[in-house]
Amino acid sequence: MRTRYWTGAFFLLAAAAPAADKLDKESKKWLDEVAPIMLPQEERIFRDLKKEDRAEFQKIFWARRDPAPDTPENEFQAEYQKARAEADRRFSVPGRTGSNTDCGRLFILLGEPASIKRQPSEGSTSPGGRDPEVWTYRDRPRVTFSGGEAQFAFDADCQMPQGARSGEQLVRLAETRVTQPHLDYRVDGGRLVKLEDLHKQGAMQGGGKLDAGAAALLKAPRQDFPLASQANYLKTQEGSTVVLGLARAEKPTVTVEETAGGKRAPVIVVAQASDESGRVVAVTQQEATPEVAADGSLIVSYRLVLPPGKYNVHAGVLDPKTQKASLISTTLDVPNLDRGELSIAPLLIVDKVDAQETADPKDAYAAYALGKSRIVPHYGTTLTASDSPSFFYQFYDPKVDEATGKRSAIAKLTILKDGKPVASAADDPFDQPFGTNVVGPVPLAKFGPGKYVAQLKVRDTVAAKDYVQELPFEVK
Repeated sequence: MRTRYWTGAFFLLAAAAPAADKLDKESKKWLDEVAPIMLPQEERIFRDLKKEDRAEFQKIFWARRDPAPDTPENEFQAEYQKARAEADRRFSVPGRTGSNTDCGRLFILLGEPASIKRQPSEGSTSPGGRDPEVWTYRDRPRVTFSGGEAQFAFDADCQMPQGARSGEQLVRLAETRVTQPHLDYRVDGGRLVKLEDLHKQGAMQGGGKLDAGAAALLKAPRQDFPLASQANYLKTQEGSTVVLGLARAEKPTVTVEETAGGKRAPVIVVAQASDESGRVVAVTQQEATPEVAADGSLIVSYRLVLPPGKYNVHAGVLDPKTQKASLISTTLDVPNLDRGELSIAPLLIVDKVDAQETADPKDAYAAYALGKSRIVPHYGTTLTASDSPSFFYQFYDPKVDEATGKRSAIAKLTILKDGKPVASAADDPFDQPFGTNVVGPVPLAKFGPGKYVAQLKVRDTVAAKDYVQELPFEVK
């Protein structure tokens, strides 16, 4: 097995980040104003931007939290400003404004607690001082707790005890306020992509305008032809998870056009994700011209950006001329790839990798455009002896060495049969926040029929810990 190094990182990871400018007074002031809801990944992106892109970042920042994009006002932004002012009024302590205390931040994120229990300190309390408190919250929209409620303890300075990993708790709660995660901070040509262009590029989630036929299909699902689907996952720069989906139609009754490159079918691909409460949280639509295979099947792709969690995902293929269409529903458990330690995305079997200077938005595999490359994923996990697949992997967040400020990880891909190695790639060292590679192609002719496992083992040398991701496949 040979390793081919592929330098184009997934485009949501902003591989070609612009050179950062020093923060000016206004930028610092804005960061302080939104600190209670700013995610750590977002702050890193903001600080790494050029000065002329920071105003656009602010537009995207608020749009990501807009619960009703179709209304003229951003209800969350207005709600936040009122809650922040109230937190400053109620929770300020010496040397810190109320909105920058843990009390204030939790109040901004969750509102009034169901109950507050004060725990008077021993001895006298200084004038204007506060007694320690325990706040109790019960389940509410977007936020549920184990057992239906949660308690948060605060000291006299309105701070949570550090041993409770309070920072992580507050970050996770702040993540729930991002209702439009598809609006990512995407870099193109060294500049941040504008909010209006993000909307134009397709992913109109949470209430964008859909083709009438696609909207009708989502409302009244049907299957005019057999349809199947599969999904893979990668991490976005700001810590959400991107769902890369494939829909495979078996001999669909759609319009087929003869082209110089063979038969193609102009279709509309639509996908929609709903959370466990039934609330629609993501919708995407794309025109595509997939190739029709010799057996009459076609494959198209879609992309949804979602926070970790369980979703019901509807994926559909529609012929806009005849209105013939099919929709399939699957339950996806979207993984958390932003855990604060090294994590590995699920492995992906790849049929080929193509170079492309510019991505074609109507390409059947547009969701798999990776920088200046496009991968063609293999549908399913069954291969034949005549196949020579490659294996794509990506992992994130190796630990930083506090002494050197550097990361160090070593990745190794191995093919196993009955638990024993039958092929192995060379060790692959990485010193970046993420590692990505395509290993292959791997000729399967000498493997013989049977069940195999592609195993990626990543050694975080700083953390002195091994991480493993496996993908079973079969050769027939």
